[in-house]
Amino acid sequence: MSTPARTPSAGLPRPVWPSRPVPPTAPGHPERTEQQGARPRAGAPAPVVPPVAAGPAAPSPRAVPQDEVDPPPAEVPAEEVPLDPRSIARASLAAGRNRSLWWTMSGIVVSVGVAFLTDAVVGSYVLALLLVASAVVRAVTPAPGPVAVSVRSKPLDVAVLATGALALAVLASVLPPA
Repeated sequence: MSTPARTPSAGLPRPVWPSRPVPPTAPGHPERTEQQGARPRAGAPAPVVPPVAAGPAAPSPRAVPQDEVDPPPAEVPAEEVPLDPRSIARASLAAGRNRSLWWTMSGIVVSVGVAFLTDAVVGSYVLALLLVASAVVRAVTPAPGPVAVSVRSKPLDVAVLATGALALAVLASVLPPA
């Protein structure tokens, strides 16, 4: 389904995007709503821009008493700070240098290798052992903990890892022998 914003206008070679307000660049200028760099259509009258009247001169700076100065803004909690895509990208690129991710990945590869070489039950037990080890590591390390197993709060992470290990061990024990 095509949206109106992406539908080409009649006689124009490219899609016409809806106009959005552009903030004024200098005080006293009216707010512009036309697109930046948009070409006028053939035969359309040129837009009339009203002349800008010079406003009153800015008041001279004076010494402001200390009691009139605004207090410094309160520090914003980390949860409310807007996300910066560049810092997220840098953190994802730095993930390859994190040892906990390598240990977790190695444990998963070992458990899959054991399952192929021996039996699916043994591979499941190895994976359950990896989950138990991850739960113990998450429980004993101080905050923030290893990146590979630190997702939410420490009690919730430990509970999820231990429950997953228990469920995997129970399922492995009820598997029929190969």
